[in-house]
Amino acid sequence: MQHASPRCEHNQAGLTTNRRLVLDVLLQADRAVSAYDVLQLLREKEVHWQPPTVYRALAFLVEAGMVHYIQSIQKYMVCHHQHCGHVTQLLICHRCGQVQEVPIADSLVAELEQQAAAYHFTLIPQFLELQGICATCQGENTDVQITER
Repeated sequence: MQHASPRCEHNQAGLTTNRRLVLDVLLQADRAVSAYDVLQLLREKEVHWQPPTVYRALAFLVEAGMVHYIQSIQKYMVCHHQHCGHVTQLLICHRCGQVQEVPIADSLVAELEQQAAAYHFTLIPQFLELQGICATCQGENTDVQITER
């Protein structure tokens, strides 16, 4: 939770009690989770909300750059970088669902920005979702085959 406060310095009221509860649940999760997973985890803490309350909190946290919404698997995870004004990649294991956030080389970002600029287009901070098989899953089975989820 420590890394959340500096991001909301410009708007101390921005991190409400509800948003803090959702962020806390995401920080404690050991994986990317769906909104309904967040609801279940909150229920385990005796917090009984309706889905719209969770979705509003998640929307704020995503907009504030504290949480990533992973479109391809429709799940959320905490951004562990202090400032989320960056281009990064999310490595998503197709088998176990584990998600790892890793930086993209500055040279590659610069090349992408140059390509976009050639078309009078400016990139905004974002992340690329890349699917594959993590080292743990590769180690469990030497015959690595991608299966549909």
